[in-house]
Amino acid sequence: MSIRTFQKMSNSSIYFKKLNAKVGEPPRKRKCKSVPHLLPVVLPSSPPSIKTRLGNEFFHQESSLLANALLGKVLVRQINDEEHICGRIVETEAYLGMVDKAAHSSCKRSVRTEPMFMKPGTVYVFSIYGMYHCFNISSGGDGTAVLLRAIEPLSGLERMQQIRSESQKKSCHRLPTHQLCNGPSKLCLSFGITKELNKVDLADPSSIIWIED
Repeated sequence: MSIRTFQKMSNSSIYFKKLNAKVGEPPRKRKCKSVPHLLPVVLPSSPPSIKTRLGNEFFHQESSLLANALLGKVLVRQINDEEHICGRIVETEAYLGMVDKAAHSSCKRSVRTEPMFMKPGTVYVFSIYGMYHCFNISSGGDGTAVLLRAIEPLSGLERMQQIRSESQKKSCHRLPTHQLCNGPSKLCLSFGITKELNKVDLADPSSIIWIED
C-alpha cells in the first residue's frame, strides 16, 4: 500500500509526498518521516490507456485536500495530435491563500497571482531565478493553490530528454529516469511547461495539458 505523509510547516504551507516512488530527497528544512525501504519505480511496457481528464469539480476543494487527492493522479501533456507524455504525481505542496505567508497571494491579489484567484483547476506558472518554472493548480478558496513538486515519468521518456535539451538550448547530459521530474523546475523542463500555459483550464477539453485519474 502506498504511504502518504504530510507535515505542517512553520510558514503554514503543507507538504505531501507519496513515498513509494523513487523521486529523490525533499528540500532541506522540510523533512518527511523516513521509510526503511522505498519501492522501486516500475515503468510500464506501454503507455497508459487514454482516460477522461478530471473535471472542475475535482479541483474544487481546499488546497490541503487537493494536494493529497492529486497524489497518484497522472499529468498528461499533449505534444502533437499523435504524441503525449505523462507521469504520475508523487509530491505536492499546498498553499493556503492570503493567511499563508509562503503563498504568493499572501500580500494581495495582483496581475501575477491572478490565476490563484481564478476557478479551481486553473494553471499558475511562475518563474524562478529568471530561467526556471514552477507548475501550480488553483484550488477551492481565493488565493489558494497546489504546487506539483515531483512526478514519476510513465511514458514519453525520450521526448522528455529531448525537450530538456531544446529548452536549455544546448546538449544536456541524459538524466536517469527517476531524476527527470524529481523537482518542481525539473518536471517543468521535462514536460515543456512555460508561462505560455499560465491560466490554462485543466478541465477544458481543448487544453494541451490535463490530469487523469
